[in-house]
Amino acid sequence: MERLFITNFDLYSCAGIILALFSFLFISITYARKKIPTFDDFVGEQINKNGFRLSDNQKRWLVIILGLLALAAYTYCTLCPKPMYEKAQHKANLFHAFSSFSLRTFPYFIYGCLFYGIIQRYFGSGRLRLPQSMLGGGLLAAVIPMCSCAAVPFSYSMMASEKIRLRVVIAFMMVVSVLNPFVLVFAHGILGLEYILWRIISIFAIALVSALIIERLAGERKMEKGKLVCYTCKGCSPPVREKAHSSSILLASYNLLIFLLYYMLIGIAIGAIFFTFLPPAVVGRYLSSNFLGLLIATTIALPVLICSGEDILILSPLMEMGLPLGHAIAFTITGNAICISAIAILIPLFGRRATVSIVAAFWLGSFIAGFLINLSLPYIHQLITTFGLA
Repeated sequence: MERLFITNFDLYSCAGIILALFSFLFISITYARKKIPTFDDFVGEQINKNGFRLSDNQKRWLVIILGLLALAAYTYCTLCPKPMYEKAQHKANLFHAFSSFSLRTFPYFIYGCLFYGIIQRYFGSGRLRLPQSMLGGGLLAAVIPMCSCAAVPFSYSMMASEKIRLRVVIAFMMVVSVLNPFVLVFAHGILGLEYILWRIISIFAIALVSALIIERLAGERKMEKGKLVCYTCKGCSPPVREKAHSSSILLASYNLLIFLLYYMLIGIAIGAIFFTFLPPAVVGRYLSSNFLGLLIATTIALPVLICSGEDILILSPLMEMGLPLGHAIAFTITGNAICISAIAILIPLFGRRATVSIVAAFWLGSFIAGFLINLSLPYIHQLITTFGLA
């Protein structure tokens, strides 16, 4: 219970109080507007009467300012001498965790919304083409540094273009946050080439198989618009560009940002609770080398936000102490692929059925991959030794 209270009013805790109050007010007002039409009308009237309605030019400048702040936040997090979760462990009251979690997710959320605007501007209009195959989508994802908070709006922009099949979008979404090229270079230096190869093989296998299954479960809708064949999913939200006219990258980004902010704040609040009571380093202590440990590694990493190579720092001492490679791969995929804040924005964009299918695919696929790696690795090592390939 002591983590719920503030014993040291440091900068993170004070910022966390302000962010928590803002989130509570924003979530409460937005929820009330969704459920109570008269309240929605009243708020709308007050916004118009008091001149709070932003012009298109003000919206553009707001996105530019948020983009610069996101860049500053990303730079700060990157240059921190210690990972954020390591700092938070020493004074991890809930408000400290709230600000830390917000600081880490904010750059990627803005990053994803800006990518949405770019996709709508250039790819949605047909000027440029995105990959049309699952393998092509996966290969594109493998060279883009992006976490799940940015991957979800980026993937939605691909779906909203109505030019790409759902299976390609799902394959991209599943690969992109796991195969961050900068993290792979970092991982190669610490955990070695074998870990990198299994990480790549596992996520591509999970993505390609899961994308076909999820497309069937979630339901793809095929439409004909003149001579064009368009695709979307049955549970997907209509493209945000239809809700507010926008041919501008910045305006399209603003529209998606406002649409998702309510869900993102809910995800951050829930994520901060996990961040406080279940930090990644604590998770690592409970990963034993048996079958139960694999189940724990696969399950417990799902809600925890792990990005920017934190899984490498967690796994390095554990693997030196004998943690099986299969456990490490399962933890890596579920920890990087999806988190609470990403799930929160996944639901309104892709629908509940697709969200459940994607989360289940990550969990089950990671567990099976980890189990098969642990099962086959001794035989693979034996073959390598026999044929002198080591």
